Amino acid sequence: ACFFHERAKNALTEYALENNKGKVKPVMLVVAKDTTHAGELRALLDSDNFRGGEFKGKVIEIHTKLRGEEAEENIEKLISLEHPDNTVEIVIHVNMLKEGWDVTNVYTIAPLREAAAAILTEQTIGRGLRLPYGERTGVPLVDRLVIVAHEQFARVVSMAKDSPLIQGNVEQISEKDAK
Repeated sequence: ACFFHERAKNALTEYALENNKGKVKPVMLVVAKDTTHAGELRALLDSDNFRGGEFKGKVIEIHTKLRGEEAEENIEKLISLEHPDNTVEIVIHVNMLKEGWDVTNVYTIAPLREAAAAILTEQTIGRGLRLPYGERTGVPLVDRLVIVAHEQFARVVSMAKDSPLIQGNVEQISEKDAK
């Protein structure tokens, strides 16, 4: 999934430079199995041992078990995800980002748990089909959402693509192809 995130980052940088547009930072959304899994993922992704520390300080975890200052800080970072000063590139969540969370810069979704219902799938995919420049650019990597999905999720994604709620280019990559 990180490969696709980096690919989107490079495409967005190139597009901004070539078209004299503001730079858009892509975000990867990771759907964890549960809060323990979310914590383990954050610890891995936010470490010096993962890709040489590339995402250190750029990962937030969002779920109902977070409390106090960490919860407030992460919610604030989530709300300001599109702001140029926000350094967050990876959002790990456990079933919290459904209706009402609209950002334009989610480019990669890595669902690591089976989606229970097609509507949840549509809502999850919908997180990544907002266009950061307000319209299609005609540049495939700038206009594309990548979903790195396990087999069960992939079947639901295939069904959800026919939904009127899903509009845009969805590139579906299986887990084994993403490694």
